[in-house]
Amino acid sequence: MVYTASHSPIYYVGQPTVMRDPHSAAWIKSSPVITMDSFKYKRASPPPRQSMSPSPTPSPSDVPTAVSTLLGLTKQLQDVLRLWSIDQASEAQVSDAFVLVGMQFNATVTAFQRHNIDMSDLLSIPTDLRVVLEKCLGEEPSPRLLERYMPRVRTVLFRLLQGLQRKQAPYWRAVEGGTRWEVPAVDEYARYR
Repeated sequence: MVYTASHSPIYYVGQPTVMRDPHSAAWIKSSPVITMDSFKYKRASPPPRQSMSPSPTPSPSDVPTAVSTLLGLTKQLQDVLRLWSIDQASEAQVSDAFVLVGMQFNATVTAFQRHNIDMSDLLSIPTDLRVVLEKCLGEEPSPRLLERYMPRVRTVLFRLLQGLQRKQAPYWRAVEGGTRWEVPAVDEYARYR
């Protein structure tokens, strides 16, 4: 029996919200935390019949949108990891943030592959990130622990960023024209650390 969620959770990637910290009088800036607790399940309906017509031409905007969302989620993962280190977020919340990064990574790879761009050099990124996060989350949260593991997290994310930058030229050759987007320069990405 196949089940699907009757509604999808809202994954917020844009501007952070300001909310009151329940443990103090301080106001903190944070993206809403993703939880899976409120899902209700129902039977899945059968998939729609596939049309015999060829698949639509990929949109030139699909890759920039996917990359932008992925970079936003990597920043959100780092933010949740920082909050975890000071007992402001749970291990499950870090895990949820990682799952979102992984799902968006897959969507980004698919978007590039629609334009026949090889992504095999980046396919180890989610696994490498998971290994670092598992080691980090296996210990007691503390700022000192974060200082030890955050450079490893950033190294993996830096490799992702460099890989995405290498994919820009093949992408633009594939779409020949259109509005250009650019993955932020490495120095620009450093401001998110």
